[in-house]
Amino acid sequence: MDDNELDRLFGNEPEDTASDTEAEKEKTPGKESSDESAEVKGFVVSQYEGPEDDSGEDEDGEEADEDAEPEEDGESEQEAEESGEDEEVSDEEESEDEEIEEDEEESSEESEPEERPIKRTAPENARINAGHRQAAAKKIHKPQVKLSGRGIFAICLAVALIVMVILVLFLPAFRVRNAHIEGNVALSDEEVLNEIGLEYDAHLMSGVSGNIFDILCLNYGKTEERIRRENPYIEDIRISIKLPSTVNVQIKERRKVCYIRTPDGYAALDKDGIVLELSSFDSNKTVRPVICGLNVTSAELGKKVQISNMNDYKKAIIVLGAILAADNASVGGDYQMFENTSEVRILPSGYIFLTIYSPSGHLTQIKLNSTETISDDMAWLLYLFNADAFDKITANGALDMTDEDTIFKEY
Repeated sequence: MDDNELDRLFGNEPEDTASDTEAEKEKTPGKESSDESAEVKGFVVSQYEGPEDDSGEDEDGEEADEDAEPEEDGESEQEAEESGEDEEVSDEEESEDEEIEEDEEESSEESEPEERPIKRTAPENARINAGHRQAAAKKIHKPQVKLSGRGIFAICLAVALIVMVILVLFLPAFRVRNAHIEGNVALSDEEVLNEIGLEYDAHLMSGVSGNIFDILCLNYGKTEERIRRENPYIEDIRISIKLPSTVNVQIKERRKVCYIRTPDGYAALDKDGIVLELSSFDSNKTVRPVICGLNVTSAELGKKVQISNMNDYKKAIIVLGAILAADNASVGGDYQMFENTSEVRILPSGYIFLTIYSPSGHLTQIKLNSTETISDDMAWLLYLFNADAFDKITANGALDMTDEDTIFKEY
């Protein structure tokens, strides 16, 4: 047995085989451990079979050498091929991993650009800041204003409004020069203008107020409300402007129809019982007609009077209305019965007593039964006064109109 065979038996390969294996190791890095394990396995499995005699060692050794060499060559070739395949697979996997990483980096850069800090020097930062300041200064000093159609319309509208305001303030057409007042009887034109608060050469727009409708129509809405509230004679009033320089006033007045006695004096009422005036007793002042026999509980200016026997008041108003209707229907004579009626009294029994001054100035007391035929009765009575039927009467007297035959008795 020579040294080579001993080396093969104990795992020590000859120099040629060792160099071959080293070359294979260099070609296939990372596979040294697998080759060594293969060699050890080959040694354990194929070589160690127990003690043999010298005679059989040569033959067996030669056979073993012949068998071992092809096995090692085959194993080394297989290992080389496997290592080459492993290297190719690993290379392919690494290339695929690199491609995947590159794709992910590209997609991440496209979807979310990564901001990386740029390091600049101080002069570069100064130049950049100077450029920013110059751009900001250009934006400030040279603004670019683009007007749309709505913006131009708004500017034109604002200019038109300013011009209108200037014209309204300074043109003479907006100064009071004329005043037309209609419907006033108890109040004079001067009193009406004082109530409104208008003076000559005052501005027409100074009193325009109220809701949007009043303002658009140039009416004095709030002024009208104030006048209706403060002056009980004015039931309704409308104030409007007519250019140039004219104020139109339309008034609906309450008409004073009677007086009633109060604890402090007299209260003037209209047909609805609204208190128009409150006055104290004055012997030098004559008030007529006065409704007597009423129990007054409250009388406040501009409000409806409070009377306990309100039916008697309504009956007296009916009588006075019939007197007014007779005066308006009369075509002959200047005598006005309403102006000469001194008192109207309603008795609890239902009788009505009128105290009227005749054309000759004498007091005549008329007794009436009811208000059913009051209009005819007042028309006939006015006819008597205008026909001078009482001219021969030289004293005060009473006229009873409750019977079919009218009887006059002197006092």
